[in-house]
Amino acid sequence: MAGRYKKLVVLFLGAILLLTGCAGNGQKDSFTDKTYLYEKDGIGGDFTIQIKSDGTFSYYEGYLSSHIGMGEWKQDGSTLILLDNTMEEHPLINYFEIDGNTLIFRAEGSDNFIYIKVSDGKKFFAE
Repeated sequence: MAGRYKKLVVLFLGAILLLTGCAGNGQKDSFTDKTYLYEKDGIGGDFTIQIKSDGTFSYYEGYLSSHIGMGEWKQDGSTLILLDNTMEEHPLINYFEIDGNTLIFRAEGSDNFIYIKVSDGKKFFAE
């Protein structure tokens, strides 16, 4: 009887872990399909980053910017990693901390952007 009880407990705990993992995956993508607006001014307009649920992103540093960045993103815990592959000779990698509807720029390890140099801790808010 004790062996059977242990099996039931193990199955029950496994089910809880599985359901918890599935709930976490739903939260993982809560930052996608949104456009984020930089807290400071862009070049002649808003600096925006659009994160898409298909694993791609694009950004535009403002209306007067000649560069539209785009590429792929991945998530590592609460860190969002953007790989701008439009710069063939040196793809740009930028790191953000995901905090609800806010992306917080992490300068350490980031290449930064083309025209606007974002400082560590600056925020992009979901529109």
